[in-house]
Amino acid sequence: MLDAELAEIVANLRVLGTDVADVEVKNSRGGLPKSLRETLSAFSNTRGGVVIPGPDEGRGFAPADLRDAAKIAADLGSMCSSELEPPLRPLIGIHQFEGEQVVVAEIPELDPAQRPCYYIGAGMTKGSLVRVSDGDRRLSAYEVQVMLSSRGQPRDDEQAVPGTTIEDLVPASVDALVARLRTSRPYAFKDLD
Repeated sequence: MLDAELAEIVANLRVLGTDVADVEVKNSRGGLPKSLRETLSAFSNTRGGVVIPGPDEGRGFAPADLRDAAKIAADLGSMCSSELEPPLRPLIGIHQFEGEQVVVAEIPELDPAQRPCYYIGAGMTKGSLVRVSDGDRRLSAYEVQVMLSSRGQPRDDEQAVPGTTIEDLVPASVDALVARLRTSRPYAFKDLD
């Protein structure tokens, strides 16, 4: 993200007077708030988003003196890596904004095959959230199960093993497999050589 993009985002938040669906500002003057875990889960389970630890929403999104922006950025990276499952790998940067340093993290949307992302300390059912408007909403147990079932059946066994050819197969084993398939599923395999 560029400094100009950050300025545009904050200007929009000031006009609206609140966070929006894809941007969350967290006052982090005393360190990262624990509620940030919920926002990270929610963004990754929805369409991704931007987290800006630093500006104070209660003061018109004025930048807060972070004292150590590098530590805030490192702590955020650690939170994403060690407190969430699956771990998140956001793009984290430190920007100058109105004379102060501000941390900006671009949180990616997770592939549906990896969802739900959840806070490990709360467990999958209670630690999985989605983003609705400007808030993070806990998923119901049913919604978590739907996400899990949407992952689908792994299909890794359909891929060729790298570095092998058909000559690596044992002919007697192939013949036995084909004979068994023709017996157990005659309609599916009867016309195949």
